[in-house]
Amino acid sequence: MNVITQFYSNFKNISWRSELFILYESLKVDRPIYIFIAIYIMAVFIFSNVNGYESKIQLTSYVEILPIVISISLCVSSIGYLFLLVIRLEKRPLFCFWIKLIKIYELRNRIITSFFLLTAISAFTSCFSTVKALIPLLNPFSFDELFHRLDLFLFSGVEPWKIAHGLFQSPWITLGLNILYNFWLICVWGVLCLFLVYPTSKLRLQYLMSWLLSWSLLGNVLAYFLPSAGPAFVSLLEPLNTTYEPLMSLLHAHDAWLIEHGSWVSLWALSTQDALWESYSTGKEMLGSGISAMPSMHVSMAVLMALGVYSINKMLGWVFWIYAVIIYIGSFMLGWHYAVDGLVSAPLTYVIWRLCGYCLRHFDLGDN
Repeated sequence: MNVITQFYSNFKNISWRSELFILYESLKVDRPIYIFIAIYIMAVFIFSNVNGYESKIQLTSYVEILPIVISISLCVSSIGYLFLLVIRLEKRPLFCFWIKLIKIYELRNRIITSFFLLTAISAFTSCFSTVKALIPLLNPFSFDELFHRLDLFLFSGVEPWKIAHGLFQSPWITLGLNILYNFWLICVWGVLCLFLVYPTSKLRLQYLMSWLLSWSLLGNVLAYFLPSAGPAFVSLLEPLNTTYEPLMSLLHAHDAWLIEHGSWVSLWALSTQDALWESYSTGKEMLGSGISAMPSMHVSMAVLMALGVYSINKMLGWVFWIYAVIIYIGSFMLGWHYAVDGLVSAPLTYVIWRLCGYCLRHFDLGDN
């Protein structure tokens, strides 16, 4: 009861003018991020209009689903925390949960600014999807054969997917890899939210700026100049090119075996690839649509997450580094990418991370 009384007393004594000032100061810290997002959105508008695709611009597609994603995230995290308290055999789990809510309330200004920033990032992500979908329309896929040859050169004449599948032959391993590959999206969202609410610091700003720069410079600019579809789509684009049919046949065989042996899920990669191809071939718009293999943004974000988390907690960071390796292997085992795609995106992501850190230190940004 004392805790509740103290909470009520603190709430009554809030100076709203002071609250607004603190909120304003918090928003000022994120000024470089807002400026970058504004410049990026303007560039996308200009790029789309110059090429006659202004009708393709999607500024709110991800913003519209943001309330749903946040609501689900809050519910899952709340249930997860309560479950953890029960597992720990807390004598008063609901009281502990209430204390946690009070602590969260005390961080209200940081959370409010995070919501503002998350909305801006959602607009950025919507524009990113616009550019990704435009890439094959403006610069048709023409680098698949080169990347295939680079794979052969780097792996001594053997296709890397054959090496990986030769080492991991079980369909159950393929399924596990597929699950971990799909879990990437939840990790990207979770680590992003972690750094959104992370105390104001150079590290926080470094991660968020690296996140935006990786998506825009690698996922848009580099993908535009090195357009490639990826192994799963090569034969669909060029019916006479059967280079990766053995890989796709193997994946379909694994999928059939899993269903026959009672797996509760199939290989999602195959159905997702079908959906992306339908979106591409029919011009149907969908969230996350767009085909682009080079560079691998799955690997890029996995490396960035490892760099960011390692800076906070080294032990957990090593877990993310192992996960980054798994994502890299999955990228070409599941037919999404050439092995070279990840070998390009990983070091470039590291360069972006280091450059952001250097600029923040040089210009003395990001501290309280």
